[in-house]
Amino acid sequence: MKKAVIFSLILAIILVGCNPTNGIKNDVAKDASSSLDESLNGIAEYFPFLENTIIEYQGIGNEFAEQKVFYEFIEDNKAQMKVLNPGTKMIKVYELKNGALTEVYMEGEFYHIENMLNENSNKQDIILKLPLEIGNSWKTHDGYEREITGIDENIETPYKVFNALEVTTTFDEGRYQKEYYAKGLGLVARIYTNNGEEIKTLVSNVSKSDVSQDIEMFYPLNNGDGLAYVKDEFLFKTNDNVEKLIENKMKNPKDERLNPLLPENVSINRINLDRGEWVVKVDITDNLIEELNVGSSQEYKVIQSIVNTLGRYYDIDKVYVSLSDRPYESGHLQLAEGETFKVTTEDIEELE
Repeated sequence: MKKAVIFSLILAIILVGCNPTNGIKNDVAKDASSSLDESLNGIAEYFPFLENTIIEYQGIGNEFAEQKVFYEFIEDNKAQMKVLNPGTKMIKVYELKNGALTEVYMEGEFYHIENMLNENSNKQDIILKLPLEIGNSWKTHDGYEREITGIDENIETPYKVFNALEVTTTFDEGRYQKEYYAKGLGLVARIYTNNGEEIKTLVSNVSKSDVSQDIEMFYPLNNGDGLAYVKDEFLFKTNDNVEKLIENKMKNPKDERLNPLLPENVSINRINLDRGEWVVKVDITDNLIEELNVGSSQEYKVIQSIVNTLGRYYDIDKVYVSLSDRPYESGHLQLAEGETFKVTTEDIEELE
């Protein structure tokens, strides 16, 4: 399984620009050009940032060429796309600026939802560049030649036949890739050729929809027998507040045998993944202890459940809990500044 994940990630990186944008039907498209410099409107037409839209692609020639994409966050001239294929999930951040659409950030094996629009750039790969004319060319992030080779090219996909902009990236040793962008939709086809053998990624469906995000939720059992977890999910719309979605799950277990983690009057202020220390930091309103109003044993179960839930979701084993920006402290538990709770899931079984 590990090899499959690694291979799928490598393939997605090789298939440059695996970042479709959607808007096939007028009622699906978002007017991404409204807040942009007028000179970038042409690019925005071919690569719109679309809210609450899932684009599915059929893969031909390799199982990992199949994929789904969804814009998780959109802010002015930047957008974050989640790319899912059968082996892995990744995010890509795009920016429309200085006459070009550029992929400025990419991270693989990204299974949670987190806004990375303001993360420091880790690449500068130009996807489209003005003028949108045949012969316009530029270098990719890896130094390969990328050129606009067609303006009104017909390309057939399982969804429909498109009239598209053709962009060709030439690699070495007989390898090249053609990508096709349709106005109001974005990427509709990618054809990667290696010495005559082709791998195709072709748009097959576009739906106006939110996405389902899996999460393992830990709770104390209300019979006093310890903790259990359930496999759950929440629905995410573009630019949703992830903290509020997780908070809702903490307050509303899906099984009556489980106790809530947060009382109704308690809120999560923020959740932050500290990538320097690899610690999940959660700040909760300081009325938590008063509203819980439980003994030390039950308080421990609640905190451990919160820690396990967030640790598993972000794939981190340390969680720092604060109450309105102060280290967690009650009559039973107390953290020093920077001290963390450890994710502990041994002997905790799934609730059947």
